[in-house]
Amino acid sequence: MIPTWLVQLGSLAGLLAFCVTLWDRLLSLRPLVWISPVDHGRDVHVKNIANYDITIRAIRCIPSHIGVASSSSLDAVVRASVGQGFMAVLKADQERTFPLIFRRGELLHDDCEVTAPFGIIVSWRRNSSCWLPQIPKIIFSSAKAMRALKSAK
Repeated sequence: MIPTWLVQLGSLAGLLAFCVTLWDRLLSLRPLVWISPVDHGRDVHVKNIANYDITIRAIRCIPSHIGVASSSSLDAVVRASVGQGFMAVLKADQERTFPLIFRRGELLHDDCEVTAPFGIIVSWRRNSSCWLPQIPKIIFSSAKAMRALKSAK
């Protein structure tokens, strides 16, 4: 017969191992994502703070009147405007910028009063274990906040 204190100790050790694994695999060293103003509009910045490469599998926007382009080239902006996605690889400690595209340009006019909230979902994987799903990074903002960013330059 196993003593109850040993069973309880084993249960606590198992719980601790589960928490460490969960933290290591799903919550630690996630990429940083933010929006900032630039000369041509606003960019979504993604920075890999880990010491391994990651793949950005998709950057989705909700609702669909917002998009993210892979670069500021005409081809990339047109692809983002029609809703085509892209993938990108970020090396260890690398930062990339992706232009934020508004399909409804009137939302960015200074005299617009519409708040127009939106969300950006960045799906990513570690290149060392692409099979393991990671919790996506989600940021929430609005057209009103983007207008405020423009005036904050």
